[in-house]
Amino acid sequence: MKQDQRWGFLTNHALVLIYVVRHSGATVREISAGVGVTERATLEILRQLSVDGIVERHREGRRNTYSVDFDAMAAYRRRGTVSLTPREFVDGLIQTLLAISEHEGGPSREQLDSGAMDPRIGTWGFFTNHALLLLSIAMDPASTVREIALSVGVTERAVVAILNQLEDEGIVVRLKQGRRNAYQIDFNALAEFPRWSPGDWPLPPQLVEVAVKGLEALAIRSGGMSAAS
Repeated sequence: MKQDQRWGFLTNHALVLIYVVRHSGATVREISAGVGVTERATLEILRQLSVDGIVERHREGRRNTYSVDFDAMAAYRRRGTVSLTPREFVDGLIQTLLAISEHEGGPSREQLDSGAMDPRIGTWGFFTNHALLLLSIAMDPASTVREIALSVGVTERAVVAILNQLEDEGIVVRLKQGRRNAYQIDFNALAEFPRWSPGDWPLPPQLVEVAVKGLEALAIRSGGMSAAS
């Protein structure tokens, strides 16, 4: 069943970053095998991350290895979704990545909380449209399909297709409120969703937990708690 699922919540860029964080000194071949994309695609992602100053390449004999610049990663924001993705949500994930890495230094909690780091806007993102849609629902469960489409930056047809996939997995529950639909997130189903991890490589459970808890906190703040909370 897992191999038939073609969508998830983290982009290949995010997965490459997480793999590099957890496997300091990994080669392109090792990153490619771990994330489950081709070596050519991995090289292109690493090139983009290098251009943005987020990933640094190191020459060790005949090998190229890679490390993450956490300051640059913390400041990165995807163009078009800056207002949609709350800073505290992204910062929570970054702090978790720092905690599970062997990295020393990087942005402090005070820097992140104060917003002292100037955002750097780029074209790729950490979250897929499925994740952005969940963020939209968490912040406003009464949003219409049109409003969700505008917030995520996709067509209404794409929103309907994504909602159907999330409903099939039991992650989103549709509720009828008069003539409108409202949506709730089942956070238990979200936490247990198998596509957090690409292939057989296990995504750090701390990362899944902080992502789910972050969404749940946003839902509590907006008054849109889950169907199974």
